[in-house]
Amino acid sequence: MTAMLDAADVEQVIGRLLSDMAATAGLQMIRLGVRTGLWQALADGAALTPAELAERAGIAEAYAREWLKHQAVSGYVDHDPATQRFTLPAAVAAVLADDTQSAMVDGFAGMLAAMAKDHILVEDAYRSGYGVGWHQRSAEHWLGMDLVTRAEVVPALVSAWIPALDGVEDRLRGGATVADIGCGYGAALIALAEAYPRSRFIGFDYHDGSIASARKAAAAAGVADRVTFEVADAAAFGGAGYDLVLFVDALHDLGDPVGALRRTREALAPDGTALLVEFAVADRLEDNANPLGRLLYASSALVCSPNAIAHGATDPLGSAPGEARLTEVATAAGFGRVHRVDVDAPLNLLLELRP
Repeated sequence: MTAMLDAADVEQVIGRLLSDMAATAGLQMIRLGVRTGLWQALADGAALTPAELAERAGIAEAYAREWLKHQAVSGYVDHDPATQRFTLPAAVAAVLADDTQSAMVDGFAGMLAAMAKDHILVEDAYRSGYGVGWHQRSAEHWLGMDLVTRAEVVPALVSAWIPALDGVEDRLRGGATVADIGCGYGAALIALAEAYPRSRFIGFDYHDGSIASARKAAAAAGVADRVTFEVADAAAFGGAGYDLVLFVDALHDLGDPVGALRRTREALAPDGTALLVEFAVADRLEDNANPLGRLLYASSALVCSPNAIAHGATDPLGSAPGEARLTEVATAAGFGRVHRVDVDAPLNLLLELRP
């Protein structure tokens, strides 16, 4: 069989593996630039030598030189061989020197590094069939998720997503009651509390460490009088008469998503709304053969599905369930209306659920 293999096909596989290894290392190099201010130091478009960049960023020249070499061959930085100077293109600066975008990159890079650190837990789970809960993850993973939430979710939630829901923003302005299921460190609810001071908010998460951090964050933001956090299972959280219940990148992590949405339907006011925020993927596997699909299926296999299995799932949704599967789950939970929200969110799918 070996003799029958096409050498070009084998080389292509090796090339693909090498590309993946380079990308894995490259993300950490990009993150180094975020953490040490290298992207910001290049942001004005000046052509700099390694020594000049090192002085601007306050790092050692040898490190600046090697970092620049890597970014040049990776296509993020332009290199002039005649002058040995390096320039950051404006399009790259718009992403990696931008505080919001770079924070999202930092968060994802941190989570991916934590996935590697926690790899042995997942390897054991694959053999045993048991799960790996969020509480078993490295703290870097929790912190990375919080960074991504603050960078990607919070601005969009307040400026675009809430206004796009039918009648919800008016209720929040007048004074509504909101729950966030799987609230993590609480960034989304804290932002909503700052935007809508007449409303009250409560976040639920099974992870007591996240709840403790969320309470501290609410106190630091000065909104603890109207934002509270409780440890609770998603299918058994407390309260009733909610005007809005949020699941932000959380439903697919749950052991019983139908049960969680069924409890949500019970807890909603008669004219209340549930908002599901998931990643924007196609329903068919073959239509997700792209970088986002690769990232999400890896996240699903390494983090999200293991967490769901740890909480009793036998057929977890995974990180990329798609609109059709999510609609099935919502319908099974008793929701009569499942509406896709028309909003500019390239990475996200928003579904508005009504009883």
